[in-house]
Amino acid sequence: MLIEPNSFNNRSSIVYAMIDCNNFYASCERVFNPKLEGRPIVILSNNDGCVIARSEEAKELNIPMGAPEFKYRKLFKDRGVEVRSSNYPLYGDMSRRVMETLRHLTHDIEVYSIDEAFAELSTHTYSDLETYGRAIKETVYKWTGLPVSVGIAPSKTLAKIANETAKRNLKYDGVLNLCNNAGTDAILKKMPLQKVWGIGHGLTVRLNRFNITTAHDLKRQVNNKRWVRKHLNVTGLRTVLELNGLSCMKLSEALETRKGILTSRMFGKPLYDLKEIQEAVATYISRGAEKLRAQGSVASNLQVTLIGDKFKNPKSKYKYGAYTSFKVPTAHTPTLIRAGEIITRSLHLPDTKYKKAAIMLTGIVPHSEVQMDLFDPELYTRQQFRLMECIDEINSKHGRHTAAFAATGLHRQKNEEAKWKMNQNFLSQRYTTEWDEIMAAKTK
Repeated sequence: MLIEPNSFNNRSSIVYAMIDCNNFYASCERVFNPKLEGRPIVILSNNDGCVIARSEEAKELNIPMGAPEFKYRKLFKDRGVEVRSSNYPLYGDMSRRVMETLRHLTHDIEVYSIDEAFAELSTHTYSDLETYGRAIKETVYKWTGLPVSVGIAPSKTLAKIANETAKRNLKYDGVLNLCNNAGTDAILKKMPLQKVWGIGHGLTVRLNRFNITTAHDLKRQVNNKRWVRKHLNVTGLRTVLELNGLSCMKLSEALETRKGILTSRMFGKPLYDLKEIQEAVATYISRGAEKLRAQGSVASNLQVTLIGDKFKNPKSKYKYGAYTSFKVPTAHTPTLIRAGEIITRSLHLPDTKYKKAAIMLTGIVPHSEVQMDLFDPELYTRQQFRLMECIDEINSKHGRHTAAFAATGLHRQKNEEAKWKMNQNFLSQRYTTEWDEIMAAKTK
């Protein structure tokens, strides 16, 4: 069911919806493999190390977050748990589809995380908010195959609580509207303080000393604003006001520009060879440069860090890092790769085992604000900018790594894996981002 919104101008009628995908990573795996429906699923971290996501069925088996795969391998086998390596290209593309669907359904959205978004709704446009929440839920599932929960409330903080309640309590069937809801206080009384958006562990401990243990206890402090500002500052006061249905946080239409971009991976196998380490570093730099250009920025500094085996000799140095600065900030991948190769060569020690590498781009500024240097040989020219723009467009349209740099391992045969690449022994297909892995109809 799809409801077309009418135009509106009265901002005082605005309420907020929080849309959250249920068990997002596991649900993405199920979209293209219906046999996984109803079966426990766990998603592993990089290099198939620890559990980072679980389906509801896996949670019922008491498999904890962060559980090491090798320790739980027997339980997974005995209880029929489906194990998957993290498939970030698939998850990222499915997230994009969900957000595009939400943009069709609402006037404004704020992408809060890979599987969450806030949306603005108008009470003048949608007279029955719960019905519209169900329309959002049904449409997202119909268009993407992903189940979502929808929480609606006068403020973003209450919308988060409504969403969490709708997800955990089956009687709401995934949708809860707390606007003019007489049961709001009863829900807040059952909501532990640490689950309130913006209240972390430290604040929870501090507030518990004053017998404030639930969201409702915190809400009641609205008449004691001076005390709230003293102990929780202005941010805490906003949270208290939001719990009382007074909106203090508007939607942020644009994602905040990153001040630093870090790309870091454990190698699939420990490395000694300089060339292989440089190849890994070049790959990480290439990915970091893509993120840099995606936000319309350039970087002034590049730092490379090589990490050895800290357990071999605990008292000896195992982490080595160095950085370089550019006279004129750049987002030109070849320039960054060349600088990375030089740094890596200076850090590399023969006969030393390295387990991980990291690159960090800092000194990030908008590309439009760069002061050019006529005599700089590494100037980020218009020609270089257009070349990078073209490569990004090709990779966006035809899949990542369609156009790549030789320094990242382009010389390898298609079936030849680099030693530094992550272990992904349980990886599902990248159904939506790789031409070779698109689902094909079986023919007899």
